[in-house]
Amino acid sequence: MKVSPALLIPLIGLFSATAWAEPPAPAVSAANAPTGFPAVPPKGRIILWGADATKAGTPLTYQISYLADDAVVGQALQLAVKATWQVEKEVKNNKTGVMEKKKIDERVVKSFPITPKKQAVETIALPAFDKGTAIELYFAGNTEKLPPLSNAVELKKRGALFLLPEAEELAKTVAALPETAPVKPAKPHKVLVYTANSGFKHDAIPLGARTILLLGQKSGAWETLISNDRHMFEPETLAQFDAVMMMQNTGSLFGDPDKTVNERLRKSLLDFVASGKGLAGSHAATDCSYDWKDYGALIGGYFAGHPFGKISVRNEDPQSPLNAAFKGAGFDIQDEMYTFREPYSREKLRILLSIDISKLPDDPAKPGFKMKENRPDHDYAISWIQEYGKGRVFYCSFGHQHHVWSTPSLLQHYLAGMQYVLGDLKADAKPSAKK
Repeated sequence: MKVSPALLIPLIGLFSATAWAEPPAPAVSAANAPTGFPAVPPKGRIILWGADATKAGTPLTYQISYLADDAVVGQALQLAVKATWQVEKEVKNNKTGVMEKKKIDERVVKSFPITPKKQAVETIALPAFDKGTAIELYFAGNTEKLPPLSNAVELKKRGALFLLPEAEELAKTVAALPETAPVKPAKPHKVLVYTANSGFKHDAIPLGARTILLLGQKSGAWETLISNDRHMFEPETLAQFDAVMMMQNTGSLFGDPDKTVNERLRKSLLDFVASGKGLAGSHAATDCSYDWKDYGALIGGYFAGHPFGKISVRNEDPQSPLNAAFKGAGFDIQDEMYTFREPYSREKLRILLSIDISKLPDDPAKPGFKMKENRPDHDYAISWIQEYGKGRVFYCSFGHQHHVWSTPSLLQHYLAGMQYVLGDLKADAKPSAKK
């Protein structure tokens, strides 16, 4: 399939190294820095849109595109470059006390001065690293600790260049995108895809986030901003959006050491959805902020484990427009399948898909149970919706394995889920236990 140029415009740095070893410098234009960003940055911060390779060799030359808040325009800042690589070391197993060989990440951060304009595409030369298989670029304050003042753009080494991690897989996703949205949007929408995590980092996050962007772009159903900057949840900044997609976040969602800031951002999200906006979550969006019970109620449940891999899916709501892609039937799939604990409940959630455990082998040690079960009620939901105040929530646990993001029926499910939380696609959210 030939990839449409219109779909490649916002994908900064995706395909250059796979197309040529030493790409020509792109023109400074809306093709690599949109004239109208999907949103304005929080006060005193910067949205870093992308980093596009312009020349291989030493030094590596990149163009960064960004939009800065007036408070930092013309200020003396730093552009930080954090390089990461893995080394094998012997570490003690805390459970057994035995020394084991384990691969761990090592990092080094370098920086150089930069004075941001309001909006610009600027050419930079990356500092040389003796090692490094992945780097992150971000604007930082001009102090020794380099406090971040923007989201970070992650790049992974591919040959002589660093590219976006999802670069080599995106053609499959583009080929699998639905041709149209389930319904025509009632108005233009904006979606924030939040990718921050402080726990286990799923390597499908960049691909999943970019897929949500592409789903909105091709269907015309929404514009997307991808960011790991928690300050996008400041109330006046979050108000620019119509929905948030939590993309496989682990650890603390906001994790600010200042508890006042953390609580303000938490309240902002709850108020945002309750006011009539939308929240969507993918995979590990249920594996975070366990100390924040209101979030557990908002997203619908907390992660309890992932004992299952290859499973059969039960279509629990064949009449729901969110399940239209499955044509009334179930299906088989391989993925890392989550199970859930409280506050998960069919008394509150409309279950769309679940694991059909009748197809799993019996557990000889536990009569009446299947192998690897971890719930006494045998209830293993996969995706659901619920109403929250005046707002709407959609969650789907598919997304750990990369093939999910190029499976046409699952992309249609996600597209429909996003249109539901945006308020365009109407669906019955009456809890399953009350149907």
